[in-house]
Amino acid sequence: MVLVTAPTWANPAQSDNDLHPSTIIHVVNFWLKEDISEKDKKDFVGFFEELRKIDTIKTLNYGIPAPTNARAVVDNSFDYTLIVTFKDLKDITVYETHPIHLKAIEKYQHFWTKVMVKDTSIIK
Repeated sequence: MVLVTAPTWANPAQSDNDLHPSTIIHVVNFWLKEDISEKDKKDFVGFFEELRKIDTIKTLNYGIPAPTNARAVVDNSFDYTLIVTFKDLKDITVYETHPIHLKAIEKYQHFWTKVMVKDTSIIK
């Protein structure tokens, strides 16, 4: 997967050192409609940039499937992945119902056919 993110020096919060046992990692895969244009695919990243404005987000990265070797366990059928970290369950709960999040979904949902969310609690 290719991730789009600011360089580490631009945002020191992008470090694994900030992943504590209460950290929530929110991973969302998006399958876009097959008939959308390349311009629409590029415009879709505006969705992620809108979400970046939500103050409970610690880190936000997004990317496209990486051109890794095909294997039975690899699913590269999605168009984009969003990876967001939150300090704890309280912060992701704020995010889930945040007006910016809900408005961005309303604005961009016409681009996708399927969304899959995987939320993970860090246990290290």
